[in-house]
Amino acid sequence: RRSRTIGPLWKGMKRVFSDGFISGDAVECSINLQLVGEACFTNPLIVAVTEWAAANGDEITPTVFLSIETDELRHMANGYQTIVSIANDEAASKYLNTDLNNAFWTQQKYFTPVLGMSFEYGSHFKVEPWVKTWNRWVYEDWGGIWIGRLGKYGVNSPASLRDAKKDAYWAHHDLFLIAYALWPTGFFRLTLPTAEEAEWFELNYPGWHEHYGVIYEEWRARGCEDPSSGFLPIMWFIENNHPIYIDRVSQVPFCPSLCKGASSLRVHEYNGKKHTFSDDWGERMWLSEPERYECQNMFEQYAGRELSEVIGELHGLRSDGKTLIAQPHTDKDKKMWTLDDIKALNCVFSDPVDAL
Repeated sequence: RRSRTIGPLWKGMKRVFSDGFISGDAVECSINLQLVGEACFTNPLIVAVTEWAAANGDEITPTVFLSIETDELRHMANGYQTIVSIANDEAASKYLNTDLNNAFWTQQKYFTPVLGMSFEYGSHFKVEPWVKTWNRWVYEDWGGIWIGRLGKYGVNSPASLRDAKKDAYWAHHDLFLIAYALWPTGFFRLTLPTAEEAEWFELNYPGWHEHYGVIYEEWRARGCEDPSSGFLPIMWFIENNHPIYIDRVSQVPFCPSLCKGASSLRVHEYNGKKHTFSDDWGERMWLSEPERYECQNMFEQYAGRELSEVIGELHGLRSDGKTLIAQPHTDKDKKMWTLDDIKALNCVFSDPVDAL
């Protein structure tokens, strides 16, 4: 369980599920969980995951998730009734649209790129592009039809929906680039797109190869999958001056000099500490409640420590005590990276904020 906490995506998940779903007042929690989490994101999640799983030979997941969806429908109804119950309460309803926008943006900052990355980069046989699934279920069905029904109660579609639409196109590609570069800190195996998959990406996301594909080709040429190469993709980021930051509000990593999604760097100082943000919406949320977002990110937590030491300490190893759980390929015939391979590279965590 501890090995999950090393990776850059773990705290973003906690931000969505812990802070979003169970902290705050009762109405805010209902908006986060039932009106956004379940009414907005379980449709693209469950519809897409069943389709992608079936296309890749998994018959169990579609059966399980279609059963789960019936439960989600009941939860969505609870969220609808929560809004109706406070519609005539002026003291509560005046915060409604702000809370809805904050809930949507917080969750889409994690779900939009992570789900898209999981489907498109975690499956060999491709189905519908994530951007089309997202647009149909989040932008049109939820943002238009579902929230539209609440318009008579003074509820508006989130103002951040337009920026989220841009994230739906590029953010999962941005995130995979970073996730693969930081693969030793994960607890799963990743693999670079094959030539066939690269063609699919370029067909559905014109400009993908010029921005992302050429980077993957360089990494593969430098032996990123081979432990004897002495190369980790994170070295490429450092060599080319592409620092990776962590958004303080969403806890999702971003690289402002490479990203094509709705992200750009902005920095604030509070209590003698610098905080980085990737967008206007998260920055606005932090400015109104900075004390709510005090969580350390991985660069702050492990600054000055050597990578293999952290991996070993947090049990990121298989049962032999030396082979990493995470690997940069899924080929059973290729060599697996060990803790000694990582140690030989002498990678030390540093906080990029220190250079700002």
